[in-house]
Amino acid sequence: MGGHNETLLKDPAIEEWIWMRNNTHRYFKINKRTTPTLIAMGIVFPGLLFWFASSTQDKLKLGPVVKKSVADMDPLVPSDPTTKEYKEWRVSDLDGSSLTEIHMVLSTVVLSYWCWKCKTAAEFHRNPAKFSGRSWQHFVFECTVFLVPMFMALTDHYLYTTIAALIGTGIYYRKQIPNAPYRADKWAPDPRADSFKQSFAPGKITPKSYLSIYRAEMMLLTCFCILAVDFNVFPLKFAKVETFGTSIMDLGVGSFVFSAGVVGAKSVLPKRVDGKIVALSLWQQLKAGLWTSLPVLVLGIARFVLTESVDYQKHATEYGTHWNFFFTLGLLPICVPLGLSLCGDLRVTSMALLVVYQALYSLTPLGNWLEHADRTNIVAANREGIFSFVGYLAMFLLGMSLGQEVLPDAPTFKARRMRLVSVLGVWTTALISFFLFSFVLGIEPSRRFANAPYCFWVAGFNAAMLWVFMVIEEDVDSKLPPQLARAGRPAGYEVPVILEAINGNSLTTFLVANLLTGAINMQVETLLCTTVQSMLVLGGYTLMIMLPALLLYRSNIRLR
Repeated sequence: MGGHNETLLKDPAIEEWIWMRNNTHRYFKINKRTTPTLIAMGIVFPGLLFWFASSTQDKLKLGPVVKKSVADMDPLVPSDPTTKEYKEWRVSDLDGSSLTEIHMVLSTVVLSYWCWKCKTAAEFHRNPAKFSGRSWQHFVFECTVFLVPMFMALTDHYLYTTIAALIGTGIYYRKQIPNAPYRADKWAPDPRADSFKQSFAPGKITPKSYLSIYRAEMMLLTCFCILAVDFNVFPLKFAKVETFGTSIMDLGVGSFVFSAGVVGAKSVLPKRVDGKIVALSLWQQLKAGLWTSLPVLVLGIARFVLTESVDYQKHATEYGTHWNFFFTLGLLPICVPLGLSLCGDLRVTSMALLVVYQALYSLTPLGNWLEHADRTNIVAANREGIFSFVGYLAMFLLGMSLGQEVLPDAPTFKARRMRLVSVLGVWTTALISFFLFSFVLGIEPSRRFANAPYCFWVAGFNAAMLWVFMVIEEDVDSKLPPQLARAGRPAGYEVPVILEAINGNSLTTFLVANLLTGAINMQVETLLCTTVQSMLVLGGYTLMIMLPALLLYRSNIRLR
């Protein structure tokens, strides 16, 4: 009765359908037929799911956040906008904004890249021999498409008009890209597969354009916000919340750590030395982490000394009385090898850290002490920085786990495309975890203590951003003929020059931004500036923080 029946007649159509179904992954390609499915399942469906869950649970604050004004203040609150006390009061007790609004504002980042990518690909396709991404025309276009939408969105001016303009511009340039040459046999191997096999070497890590753009965009947003928050033109609903809630600046801080973890995975990946794959020992990783941390910790000490000496305004509930963000960044590379020594799987280590930390926070007196304790000793005075470091470490490890997936060169063309699935899996896992903590357990995100919902929100957002960048690159590059898609691409095609310069010296850019922020606040009464004056100062500041990175890039110098 059982077993194989060799006399069974097989239907050729069914056999062909089974073969095609089992081998679809080998010949998958982003085109007009598959793109709608990817968008629907990767963007539209998760977005609708998120909207439905958030709206039914009544967790989002969809109404406008009232801006603090002198007229509405209590008589005991300082009323002079030029005093340190007023500036500290202004950014205290903020509630943030809704997740919907935050993601709408930051969608301009993706749309800006889409516009630039489509225009660059169309121009390169028309005349590859004469294309140059380093011309003044391209520089002006890059500044226009990346900086202007950022200014408009983050200052709450014409957000929907900006989004509509970016979508229209992207569609216009997208239509100018010719379709790839017709392949008579759509199941034949992709012509680009051979170039992948020939160029692959185990342990080799080449720059990934989507990673460079992702990191540079996050850095540019972070640097802009740290000064813009001191001007009235910047809505306070985008500033850091007091304890619980979400805002763009909260997301920016976490994104800075997560993106550092993505590229920090290089330190734990096997390296190719003299043709052999070599893995670093624990001592070598600790020594490398210490040398990486030392200059950042020195910057943290210098920042503390400078801010105390000039009596610069600071918000104690942000990181603590003496702690600052440089200390958090500096300690991360030292602790990562210790976490790896406990468990080789970064995802397990990070999830365990978050679950244990959140359990201690929610189920023990630790949470009440963190929120309400007096600053009577060094630990209590800096409890935000000390205990949030656990969450940031877990977030950094989550970024490293994603970096282990996307940093190494893909051995085959199929493996490269399967990375889309890997990143989408990280996004989905983080999204589900965020829903579980926020909407099922009722725990709100807290950047102040870097709790589990906050870490999962940041990880999910960054994985989603990276996935969309990868889809855009794959979609646009698939339109190019094979000879243009792999070889002979000039500088300025893969990555915009301004973003490549920032990515190559990201820490230097962040340091310059902090120094300029302090200098401008000491020389300019930012809260007395008009809208025009504020935009001029912010525009000049943005160009100033880009200038050192551009000069270093032009001189082929890479610091950090």
